[in-house]
Amino acid sequence: MKTQIMIAAIMGMTSVFAADGVRYKDRIFDVSDARTVTVAYDVPTMDKSNYNILSELMVSFKMEKNMLHLYESEQVVMEPVVMDIYEPVNDNGTDRAAVVICHGGAFVASAKNDFDQKSVAYADSLAARGFVTASLEYRKGVVMTGSGNPFRIDSASFARTVYRSVQDLHAAIRYLRLNAKALRINPSKIYVLGNSAGAMMALENIYALSKRDFPSYIDSTSQFVVKDNKKENVPWGKLNQYGARDYRGTADGVVALWGGIHDINLVKNSDVPVFLAHGDSDYVMPYNVGHAISKPDKMVAEAVPEKYSAFAKAFKFQIETPTIYGSYAIDSALTARGVAHEFYNPVGYGLKHEFYNSTRTAEDGSEIVFADSVQDKAFDFLYKLATGTYGKTEPVVALQKSAAPASFEAAGKQAPAFAKVSKITMGDKNLSFTVVEGDNVAYGVFDLNGKKVMAGRASRGETVSLEAVAGGSYFLKVQGDATRRIVVTH
Repeated sequence: MKTQIMIAAIMGMTSVFAADGVRYKDRIFDVSDARTVTVAYDVPTMDKSNYNILSELMVSFKMEKNMLHLYESEQVVMEPVVMDIYEPVNDNGTDRAAVVICHGGAFVASAKNDFDQKSVAYADSLAARGFVTASLEYRKGVVMTGSGNPFRIDSASFARTVYRSVQDLHAAIRYLRLNAKALRINPSKIYVLGNSAGAMMALENIYALSKRDFPSYIDSTSQFVVKDNKKENVPWGKLNQYGARDYRGTADGVVALWGGIHDINLVKNSDVPVFLAHGDSDYVMPYNVGHAISKPDKMVAEAVPEKYSAFAKAFKFQIETPTIYGSYAIDSALTARGVAHEFYNPVGYGLKHEFYNSTRTAEDGSEIVFADSVQDKAFDFLYKLATGTYGKTEPVVALQKSAAPASFEAAGKQAPAFAKVSKITMGDKNLSFTVVEGDNVAYGVFDLNGKKVMAGRASRGETVSLEAVAGGSYFLKVQGDATRRIVVTH
C-alpha cells in the first residue's frame, strides 16, 4: 500500500516538470492564440450612447485606445461579459492551474488585450509556463457630472463601478470551474493576478463575500434600461448574479499589484494566500490608507497622447472615492492574523503607481529593474501555489522528465530544476541578440500594440540583427525564455 501511495505521489509531481525546465516556473511551451469566450450573457453594461461630453470628445478625436468610459447617468444596455483564454500548446496536463488576469485603468480605461497594462504579456508568460490563463474584459465605466469646471465623480458611483467589476470576476472564476474538465484545469487551483483596479477587484473577490460587504449607498441610485422611452430599473443583484451560479466564485490565491480594499475589517473573511506589491509614493492607489486618484488632473493628462495634453489640461476634476486601504494596511492586518502572504514593498525609492518600467541605481552602482523583480516574485508566488509548495521549506526536486513534446527538449545536458538560464544575450543598444541555448528556437518581435514586426528561428551561436526594426520599445519573445521588453536604439 505504501508503495502504491509513493508511486502515485511521484506521478503527481512529475507533471510539474517538463523537458526544458520546471512547469509553472520556466517558459516551456508555445502559447495558443487568444480564444474569446462568454462568461455571462445579458449583463447590464453602461450605455455608450450616454457618454459624458469628455468621452464624446475623445471619440471624435479618435482617441479610443486611451478611452475613458465616462457616462452621464446609470443607463445600461444588456451585453455579454467576455474573456480571452490562452493555453500551453501541446500540453497533455490534465490537472492544470489557471490564472485570471484583471487589467488596470481606474475602472474607466484599458482592456483585456492591452499591452501597456501587461494584460497580454502576463497572460502569455504564464501560459508559456503551463498555466491556463484568461484575460477578463470586465465592465468599466463611471458616472461623471459637471462641464469641466470641474468634472465630478462621487464615492457612490465609484463604489458601484467596483461592485460591477467584482460581479464579473466572480462570473469568470465560476466559468472556469464550470468548464474545468474541458479546460483540463484543477478547480481548486484558480488564481487571480490583478493590476491597480484589477488588484482591487482581486482583493474584493476574496474578502467581500456578499453584497452586504459593500457600502450600502451603492443602492442610492438605480441602474436602468430605456424601453419605449420609459426607464426600467435593473437591480444590482447579488455577487453571483451573472454566469454559472452553482459554482464557487472566489479565487484560491491572489496577486495584487498596487491594489486596495474598501474595508480593512473584511480581511478576516479569508485565509487565501496573497502576494502584494506596492510603491510607497503611490498617488493613484493609497499605499496605506486614503483615497484613490488623489491627483486626477495628472492621471488624465497621462492617459491621453502627448499631442492632446493641452486639451486635457483645460479640464479640472473632483474625484471622490470611498476610503481605501492599500497594501501596507492589508499586510498589517494579515500579519496580525497570522495569514500566509507576501509583501514586496521596496521603500525609499520614490516608486509611484505601476512601477513596471522604473529603474534605480543600487549602492554598488548596478541597475535595479523593478519590472523584473515584480514579475519574478509574483510568478514565483504562483509557482509555489500551483505546485502545493507555498509555505513549505523543503526543496522540490525534479524526479524525471514528463512526456513533453520533443520540440521542447533542451540541447545537451538538462539543467537542474531550479536553473534559470536565459536563452539569449542582447547586443549593444539592443540592435541584435545571440542565441546561447537551444536549436531552432522560435522568436518574435512585437510592438506595444501586439503587432508582430519580425519573426523567425535561430540556433545556439547565431546572432539575429534587429537593425531593420525602427527605434523604440518592443516585446521580444523567444521560445523557452521570458518575454522581455526592449528598447531598440539606432
